[in-house]
Amino acid sequence: MVDTPAHEQRETISFDVEYPEHAQRTESAEFGHNKRTLVTKLDTPCFSCGSKEKREVHHFVIEWALWDDADPAKVLQKCHQFDIYGYAGQLGDKPINSPDDIRNLVVICQDCHRGKGTGIHLVPFPNWISQVVAKDGVTVLKPEE
Repeated sequence: MVDTPAHEQRETISFDVEYPEHAQRTESAEFGHNKRTLVTKLDTPCFSCGSKEKREVHHFVIEWALWDDADPAKVLQKCHQFDIYGYAGQLGDKPINSPDDIRNLVVICQDCHRGKGTGIHLVPFPNWISQVVAKDGVTVLKPEE
């Protein structure tokens, strides 16, 4: 028996993130190489929806601007736990020296990355990952107009 019927619930979430002082973001040679490996060479689809349109590469375990405050050993540990493409297993305990390491990257299409109401940058992770694992035809996140 279902006690609560399906319903839409609009949530407005506000949170403060303290970004430390950091250099202006530019694409490093390492990031460019790894992005080309994942998107062009391996033709990796969006981790979330499977699209091959408008693919971008997202820093998954540690955001680029927060790297200087991260413990690289902890980042490596989490990369092993979230070993999306198998690179953590392949590279073992080789230290991670930058957020642009391939073990910290995931391919996501533009909508699943930065889309209002659907992007990993704009919705809580439990909701975002719920959409990733939803049954075909089930909508968890609705794009905002």
